[in-house]
Amino acid sequence: MDIEKILKQGGRVLLNKALKPILKAILPYVLAIGGIALLLFLLYFMIFELPKQSVIGTFDTIKDRTSGFFYGTKEDSDEQLFDEYQAIADRWHEELTAEQESQVQTYALNWQWLAQVDRSLNDPSFFNAFLDENVKEVVLKPEETFKEVRPKFTWKSSEIVTVKEVCLRNEDEDGEVTYEKSTVTERQPVLLLKKAETIQNDYVYTYDSETTTETSPSPCGDLTTTVTQDKLQRIEPMYSEDWEPLREILNAHGAKRVEDQDFLLEYWLSYLSDGDGEGDSLIGFNPVGGELVWPTEGSKITSTFGSRVHPITGIIKLHAGVDIGVPIGTPVYAAKSGKVIFADYMGNAGNAIMIQHDGIETRYYHLDKIKVESGQEVEAGEEIAESGNTGGSTGPHLHFEVRVNGEPVNPLVYFGYDESSDILTYRPLDIPVLLEWLGKRNSMLATKEILTMIDDAAKAQGVDPYLLIAITGAEQSFVPKSNKYADKIVKNPWNVFGSWQEGRGAELTTKDAAIIAAKTIVKLSKGKPSTVSPIAWLSDPENPNGVYATGTNWAEEAIRPP
Repeated sequence: MDIEKILKQGGRVLLNKALKPILKAILPYVLAIGGIALLLFLLYFMIFELPKQSVIGTFDTIKDRTSGFFYGTKEDSDEQLFDEYQAIADRWHEELTAEQESQVQTYALNWQWLAQVDRSLNDPSFFNAFLDENVKEVVLKPEETFKEVRPKFTWKSSEIVTVKEVCLRNEDEDGEVTYEKSTVTERQPVLLLKKAETIQNDYVYTYDSETTTETSPSPCGDLTTTVTQDKLQRIEPMYSEDWEPLREILNAHGAKRVEDQDFLLEYWLSYLSDGDGEGDSLIGFNPVGGELVWPTEGSKITSTFGSRVHPITGIIKLHAGVDIGVPIGTPVYAAKSGKVIFADYMGNAGNAIMIQHDGIETRYYHLDKIKVESGQEVEAGEEIAESGNTGGSTGPHLHFEVRVNGEPVNPLVYFGYDESSDILTYRPLDIPVLLEWLGKRNSMLATKEILTMIDDAAKAQGVDPYLLIAITGAEQSFVPKSNKYADKIVKNPWNVFGSWQEGRGAELTTKDAAIIAAKTIVKLSKGKPSTVSPIAWLSDPENPNGVYATGTNWAEEAIRPP
C-alpha cells in the first residue's frame, strides 16, 4: 500500500511540474481554434443548413420555414414563397403530353432544389468574391433561375402503324352464322424524344424501325396483328463529365474555381430527391419466375406502380415502376437477355441502366455500381450492377421498370401479380375493337374522338379507361343513339355533378366529364380493403370517401367491355 501512495503522490507532482505549464501554454491556442471552429460551424449553419431545413420542411410552421430561409437577409419573408417555387418548378413539363412526359420523367425539376439553387446564386455570401461588393443581401430571382436550369427537349415526329385482322360475325335472316376476316389499319402519331438538354448532361436518343407480329385464334382462323414503330436503340450523353451544363451556369455567375463548384454541386445534389422510394407498399408479394428474371435478391415492394397525387400540391405523377427495398450493394440482374442501350448517370434516376429486349425494355435506377457498358449484350440473370441510393432517392432500393412500346407497364404482372382487380392502373384502350363493339350497340360513344378523350382522361389519372367505359354502361347503357336525349347525355354519360340533365352536370363537355369521373374514381378508391371488389367499393356504403352510385345493382352492371 505504501508503494501505491508513493506512485500516486509522484504522479501528482509530475502533473503539477510538467504537464500544467504545457497545458497553460497551449490552452489559448486550443480556445482560439475551438472558437474559430465554432464560428465556422455557426456560419455554415446559417448560410447552408438553416435554409436547407427551411426548404425540406423540418420547421413546425410555414412562418418558421420562411423566416429560416431568409435568416440573415433583408428580404421580406413571404409565406407563399414555397408554393411559388413549387408552381414554377412544375412548369418544367408544361405543354408536354402524358406520352412525352413518361419519356422525360427522369429529368423532372425538383422545386426544393430550384429554391436552394436560386438562393445560392443570388446570395452574396456565396459569391462575394465575384459580385458587386455593394450587393449585401439576397434578392431572389426564381423565374430567371428557372429559365437557366429547366430541362429543354427536342422531339421527332413518328407513328405507330398497327395492321390488325379482326373476325366479324354475320347472321342472315335464317339465323345462319358465318365469319369473315377484315383488316383494320391504324396510324397513331407519336412524338419521340430526340434530345434532352439538362443541368447534368445533354442526351441524344437514337431509334430504329422495328416490326413485331402476333397471332391469335378465332372462328375465322388465326388472326395476325403487326405493329411497326421506331424503337429506342441507344442514349448517348454528350459531355464526358456529368454536371458540365451546371458548371457552365456557375461560371456565368462568377464561380470559376473548380473547388467552389465542387462544394456547391455536392451541397445542391443533396436536394435532388423526387420522393422515389416512398409510396404504397405491397405486402406479402412473392415473385413467380416466367418470361422475366426477378432483378435482385429481395422481394420487398416498398412502392408500387401507378399514379401518385401529392397531398399538398395535388400534382399527379406516375411512378413508372416498382421499388424493391434492398441494401446498398445488393446484386442487380438483367431481367431478360438483350442489349444495353444506356449505362450511366441520368438525373433523378441516378446511376441507371436501360436494356432493350425483344418486345420490351427494362430499366434499373438508383444503382451504386454499374457493371456493364452501353452497347453490350447481356444474358437473362447476368449481374449488371449493384443496388444503391443515387439520384432522386430517399433510401436504398432498386427502382425497376418495364416498358412496352415505350409505355411503362406494371412490372409485377410478369411475376404472377393479378392486375385485373386493380382499377387504379392504366392500360390503353384498344380503340378499333371498341369502335366495333360499341358500334354494334348503336352507341354514341363509338367515335375515335370520344374514345381518345376517355383514354387520355384515364391515363392522366392512372385509371383503367375500360372502367370509365363500363360506368357509362351502368349509368347510361353506353348512350344508345335511339335515346332522344343522346346528344346531351353523351356530354356527361358518367352523371358527374349529379346528372347530365341539370346544374353543373348539364354544362360539361365529354372531355371535362371524363376527367372529373376519372378523378372521382381515384378519390373514392383510396383505402379500399383487399377483400372488396374495386368496382363494388365505388358504391359501397362502407366507403368512407363516399360512393359513386347508390343503386343496388350498379356494381353488377358496371361490367368491363371486352
